[in-house]
Amino acid sequence: MKRIVLLTICLAGYLAVLTGCSPAGKYRTVNGVVMGYSFKIVYQAPSYVPWTFESDIRRAARRCTQEVDRSLSLYHRNSIINNINNNKDLKTDTIFETVLLKAKEVSELTGAFLNTTTGPLQDLWGYNMSNYQHVSAEEIAKVLDYTGLWRVHLKEGFVEKEDPRIRLNLNALGIGYAADYLADMLERNQVVNYMIEVGKVVKCKGVNPAGTPWRIQADQASNDVIYLTDKAMSIYGSLFNFRVREGKIFNNLFNAKTGYPIEDPLLSTLIVSGNCLDAAAYSVSFYSMGLEQSISFLESHSDIQAILFYYQDDQIKTHATTNITPRNEIQYFP
Repeated sequence: MKRIVLLTICLAGYLAVLTGCSPAGKYRTVNGVVMGYSFKIVYQAPSYVPWTFESDIRRAARRCTQEVDRSLSLYHRNSIINNINNNKDLKTDTIFETVLLKAKEVSELTGAFLNTTTGPLQDLWGYNMSNYQHVSAEEIAKVLDYTGLWRVHLKEGFVEKEDPRIRLNLNALGIGYAADYLADMLERNQVVNYMIEVGKVVKCKGVNPAGTPWRIQADQASNDVIYLTDKAMSIYGSLFNFRVREGKIFNNLFNAKTGYPIEDPLLSTLIVSGNCLDAAAYSVSFYSMGLEQSISFLESHSDIQAILFYYQDDQIKTHATTNITPRNEIQYFP
C-alpha cells in the first residue's frame, strides 16, 4: 500500500513538473537574425508539452538560421556562397541548390532579370545612382561580361561560373527559404498556430492570439491589410524608396542584359503563395519586370495572387489580381 501511495505521489510530482510550468497553449515569441535580416516567430505551443519546450524551440530556430547562414549569408565569411564568389572549388548543399534552382526556374518562366548577379552594376552606378551622369556605355559593356544568372550553372553539386568575376547574391530568395525552413521546424514540433516574419517575407498558419486569421500589413506606408491563414507572403520594393532622375522613376534593380537601371513606375510588389520561397521569387521577379509586363504575366497565370503598387499622376495606385482582397484598415495587430 505504501508503495502504491509513494508511486502515486511521484507520478503526480512528475506531472506537475511536466505541465505545471509548461508553456502549453500560450503564445510565445522568438527573435533573431538570419542572413543579416531580423526575424520574428510568434507561435502557440501545443496542448501537452514539457516545460523545456520554449527553450527547445529557441535552440531549434537558432540551428535553422545557422544552417541557412552557413549556406547563403554574405555576412558569414566562410559561407558556401562566399566561397563560390571567391572561386573556391566547394560542393554546395541542399539549401544553396534549392534556392539557386528556384531563382533560375522563375527567371526563365517570367523572363525577369533577377538581382542575383548585378552587384558589379550596382558598384558601377554607385549608391543611390550617384554616378548616374558619369557612367559610360563602354564601362557598362565591360561589366556585362560577368553579370547574368544564365552564366551560372549547377553541375553535380558544384557551381560553374562562365566568368570568375561573377558574384552571386541570393538574399531576396534566401530569406524566403529561411522562413519556410523555420516553419517546417515548428510543424515538426506539432505547432499549428504561428506567424514567421523574415525581412519582408511572412508565413502564417492557423490563427493569432485573438483566435482570428493573422493580419499582415501590406507596407508600413500603406493601410492595406492582408489576412493570411496557411499562406505565405513576400513584399519587394518600397512605396517611397525610389529614385527620380531627369523626371524618370527608377527602382533599385538593374537590367542584367542592358546594364542600365530599371526605369518603371512599379514601386513595390506583394505576392501571396503557398510557400515563402515561391512568393519571394515572384515578388522580386515582378519588381524587375515592371508594371506592364507583370500585369501581362499575371493575366495569363491566374493562380498567382498579387498586388502591384505603382506611381502615377503624383499618387500611389494599386493593381490587384481578382483572387486577392486586401482590406484598408488603420490599425495593425499581429
